[in-house]
Amino acid sequence: MPEELLFRLGAGVSCADGVCGAITSLVVDPGDDAVTHLIVEPEHRQGAGKLVPFRLVEAAPAGTAGSEVRLRCTLTEFADLDAAEVTQVVGGTEDWEIYAGEPMASWPYYAPPGVMGGPGLPPDPVVHEQAVTVDTVPDQLPGEDEVAAGEHVHATDGDIGHVQGIAVDSGTGRVTSVLLSERHLLRRRTVLIPRSAVAEVGTDGFHLNLTSEQVRSLPSA
Repeated sequence: MPEELLFRLGAGVSCADGVCGAITSLVVDPGDDAVTHLIVEPEHRQGAGKLVPFRLVEAAPAGTAGSEVRLRCTLTEFADLDAAEVTQVVGGTEDWEIYAGEPMASWPYYAPPGVMGGPGLPPDPVVHEQAVTVDTVPDQLPGEDEVAAGEHVHATDGDIGHVQGIAVDSGTGRVTSVLLSERHLLRRRTVLIPRSAVAEVGTDGFHLNLTSEQVRSLPSA
């Protein structure tokens, strides 16, 4: 009988020879309803997140309940996997073109004749730079969806919590249930929602065909 693997978002991930990072999101092929990749952020955020194929995931150790994931690769092989994101330094000088219709004397850093090196010449422009991290999964895996921690889960009568992970068939990667972090008054707990109870996944999260009371009747995970 096929085993079920639970991927908790934020769970630690280890290679054959050491810890490599933590799961930040999961990539699902909506056509097959299967997890195809894990996005793993290297330990201590040293470098870009890696796109880990599902085939590299080993069966979960007994008793870990999704708190630990092991991969069939070494740390060196993990480092060679495709990046799931890229960080770019963007920026430049002040946009002088927006002042094209204004008197030159009103430009920022305008230097009057004879001052700061020449008539009407601005000093060295101010440079604004910023590091921006861009998700490359949509380009690398077009048509597939990312599931990240914090996505909303909606019962038929309202928002009931957030996604905390996904359980899959270990042989096929097909989704069997969604791990929900349920909130009710001052109580929080996790519960597995059967895949059959997920009516739709939209831009605003997961929509269930269950009421909030039906969700509360499910056992804690």
